[in-house]
Amino acid sequence: MTQARDLEDRLHDVDDPRKRRLIALGLLTKTLAPQGIEPILVGGGALEFYTAGGYATSDIDLAMPSGESVDAAFAELGFRKEGRYWMRADLDLLFEAPAPAGLPGEDAPRTEIDVDGLRVVVIGIEDLLLDRLRAWVHWHSGEDERWARRLALLYADRIDWQYLRERSKGVAEEADALAQLAEEADR
Repeated sequence: MTQARDLEDRLHDVDDPRKRRLIALGLLTKTLAPQGIEPILVGGGALEFYTAGGYATSDIDLAMPSGESVDAAFAELGFRKEGRYWMRADLDLLFEAPAPAGLPGEDAPRTEIDVDGLRVVVIGIEDLLLDRLRAWVHWHSGEDERWARRLALLYADRIDWQYLRERSKGVAEEADALAQLAEEADR
């Protein structure tokens, strides 16, 4: 069975768009594993995962290197490349791949999940929170402020607050915003 056919078969009876995207990502991860390449779910897809759908997105943002191996893996799964995106319109799947190397989460703590027997790696909650906090502070994004607060409250007991403090201490505005979140979360 081809990888593209495996993807189609796995998604045949799956109606939940979030689960469909995660299954596709799991197959991509499996396809890239022999080359030692590990795609990491970042951005809105990661926020959607951590908020159990409270935030909704229609695409998948990935942190991973670019190159022929990545192109070949997507092609094996039946995706067509358009600019920086990989698409399977017939399955309503859109990946931004690869997001630039060096995105948060590539060497920081991560979350690994099993989706129908497939391994998916998600940016760690701390780095996702930092990403939203920085958008709030530097771009004055009220939407990112709301999601940073929600993540801090939802995961207050799980978050490595010391890690966050270390990562934000070099920028006063970030450290102040983090202190505010920590206080609201009783941390």
